[in-house]
Amino acid sequence: METTTDSPVTLRDDVAHGVVVRPLDIHDDAEVAAAHEASNASKKYQRPWGKTWSLREMTVQLRSESTVERLEPIVALVDGRVAGLALLWFPLLDNTQFTWAELDVDPELRHRGAGSALIERMIERTREEGRRTVLVETNVPDDAREGHPHARFAERHGFTYANTEIRRILDLPLDPGRLTELAAGAAAHHEGYRIEFHRGSLPEELQASYCECWNQLAVDAPTGEVDFEEEALSPETYLEELGRLQAQGRTMLHTVAIAPSGEVVAYNDLVVSADDPDEVMQWGTLVRKDHRGHRLGMAVKARGLQGLAEVAPEAKRVQTCNAEQNAHMVGVNVELGFRRVEALLAYQRHLDG
Repeated sequence: METTTDSPVTLRDDVAHGVVVRPLDIHDDAEVAAAHEASNASKKYQRPWGKTWSLREMTVQLRSESTVERLEPIVALVDGRVAGLALLWFPLLDNTQFTWAELDVDPELRHRGAGSALIERMIERTREEGRRTVLVETNVPDDAREGHPHARFAERHGFTYANTEIRRILDLPLDPGRLTELAAGAAAHHEGYRIEFHRGSLPEELQASYCECWNQLAVDAPTGEVDFEEEALSPETYLEELGRLQAQGRTMLHTVAIAPSGEVVAYNDLVVSADDPDEVMQWGTLVRKDHRGHRLGMAVKARGLQGLAEVAPEAKRVQTCNAEQNAHMVGVNVELGFRRVEALLAYQRHLDG
């Protein structure tokens, strides 16, 4: 999940080849807006489907506090203008050997050294924090992965390829009859299970088993060469995250499969943004290993899309990413009508010592 906080670390300004690298002043509205503009220009460049944060979503993310992760935002300035933004997430409860990093440079100001300066700062901060591995991801055309400039940039800075996910988009609205048919077909395989749709928070009695299920995603989903450990979401941190989403104008749509024991054993999460109602993000889907074979993946996804049509009938698209080797979940998405649009390449750099 996306959980962030202010950075307590003060870094010196670095000036190299006319580039200034320093912490983003998260309390300066104008600078946050400039960083938001540069980041969004990067995410939308040659990517009409590129999903971006609204200014409100980014501002809340930068200024909120989290017990799960700490966020450090760093900017690169070229001729006094914000040219690029790096976001560094430091997990606090699990996977603490990693720094999760995101890097964007305004296309108009690329090839001026901003990206290289930011990525070297990522490495420096990771060393200072005692972390061992930096993880980054980059979007590239599905048919042009080899030798893409983004891949060459990562490799030039010591990163190695780790995994590929495929971004898919589902165009809305869907035929309600088709969703009813898919849900009914799945229901024939999971007698005794309940499929429930919830807008916002799950009922208290479901939160603990949902968190247990959610924590498995990092270790159950194929991640290539990246070795994750189980995550540590709890009902307390789950509610913390929901509070942040509400402040951002986002709404979580949960669909869960509940076993006869009363536990959540499968889930699908969709996120709707009041600031970008056209684009819906599918954040995660998982079926517990001991409950697979009952078509619960299709059940929660179909019911979630039915609920989405009720809650946000104006939505035009749903985006999701799956590892290309995750054949079962990819098959469910294809059956629902998702189309592939690009590849999401993961790279990692292990630090000496």
